[in-house]
Amino acid sequence: MGKKMTAKAAIRQKTGEKYPTAVVGEPQSPGQAPQEIASATVAPTPAAHGVSATVAPTATAHGAPAAPQRDGAGDALTHIDEHGDARMVDVSQKAETQRLAVAEGCILMHPETQAMVLEDRAKKGDVLACARIAGIMAAKRTSDLIPLCHPLMLTKSAVDIEAIPASGNGARPDGRVGFRVTATCGMTGLTGIEMEALTAVSCACLTIYDMCKAVDRGMEIVDVHLLRKEGGRSGVWERTEQVVDVPAADTGDGAEAASPLPGGPGCGPAAPAIAFIGYQNSGKTTLVEKVISRLTQRGLRVGSIKHHGEKNIEVDQPGKDSWRHAQAGSRHVGIVSPGRYAEYADTGAEVPVEDLLAHFTDVDIVVVEGYKTAGLPNIVVSRSGVDRLRGDDSYDLIDGNTVAIACNELVERNFRARATKDAGNDGAARTLPPFLSINDAAAIVNFIMAWLGK
Repeated sequence: MGKKMTAKAAIRQKTGEKYPTAVVGEPQSPGQAPQEIASATVAPTPAAHGVSATVAPTATAHGAPAAPQRDGAGDALTHIDEHGDARMVDVSQKAETQRLAVAEGCILMHPETQAMVLEDRAKKGDVLACARIAGIMAAKRTSDLIPLCHPLMLTKSAVDIEAIPASGNGARPDGRVGFRVTATCGMTGLTGIEMEALTAVSCACLTIYDMCKAVDRGMEIVDVHLLRKEGGRSGVWERTEQVVDVPAADTGDGAEAASPLPGGPGCGPAAPAIAFIGYQNSGKTTLVEKVISRLTQRGLRVGSIKHHGEKNIEVDQPGKDSWRHAQAGSRHVGIVSPGRYAEYADTGAEVPVEDLLAHFTDVDIVVVEGYKTAGLPNIVVSRSGVDRLRGDDSYDLIDGNTVAIACNELVERNFRARATKDAGNDGAARTLPPFLSINDAAAIVNFIMAWLGK
């Protein structure tokens, strides 16, 4: 007697394809009861950004943990028929409903690459504008890319791209930077448009990679997933965030745990600081604002301190609770929220900048505006060379702590000429630190990065 062919072998012989039995089902003999198909135990994979859309797993008949339940409409793959052949699903009997899908993905890169894109310095042109157009076009042509997708008439296709900062709101837990792409697609039709949204995200990320690969081939496209879908028989599906409570780390040696308060116990050493000094109306504040923005774009956590010459300063808006506390007589006011804190207090004398810097342990660099006499490493800022209100000369601010001078060409020529006049006994001109254009914040940031050794 010849060997009896199994149901799986019969499927393979007929179709030439090796689909698992769990997908197409075992053919049953006449009169035989349907055979129960045991579920394979599958280890759940960690979801990106700590989100999950799965339901809690159940146990099998033998007591072993089963795979997490899926959130689809059923266990059968609709793109495969009873013989295991791939097919395009017939949606002609479905109801026409309003459909919406939102998808998201990220492309991670070196901080310098992100800064290049944000500063529009890419040689191929406006990277983000091209990526948006690419995503919209890809959504409209999804059926040309995915073999079994239905051609759809989209009524909405939008692609939004935002920078991922190194810290703060929108930052990743690993501190990596890049861009987060979100695509939203909508229409009224017979079938869903999740694939259009996912394709838009993927193509937008690929376009960013293509336009930046000359300077950063190590970019990564990660976390492409569906966020929300609406319409159809299954209704609304939304990726829900899973909140995980992380217990405080136990050092095991009795060491004190790090305080969430910058400068608190166990927080580590203070960050390096560089001061921008100059007289009134020298352009310090405008330049410092640009420098902080660009350093942040390059992935650094930046803190700042500003010296204010007046005795009294308004630190809160009238009517706010902290302002009301101070007006009622509180000499030291603190306010705390889950992600931010602030405090201010009256003192008998000016607080030394060194005491303030001791609190800046949660950043990579502190940008200080002012404090000419504090002896900090500094960049002298000057637009005219002379303080028009007091007649003080910016040239006199240059000392052994000055690492650079930010000025215009006229001031640079004036300072170089005066350095030649200030020749020493050996006839050599006074050595001046490097000159940087006061109008080129990018060059100043490059200098600071090199000064930091980054």
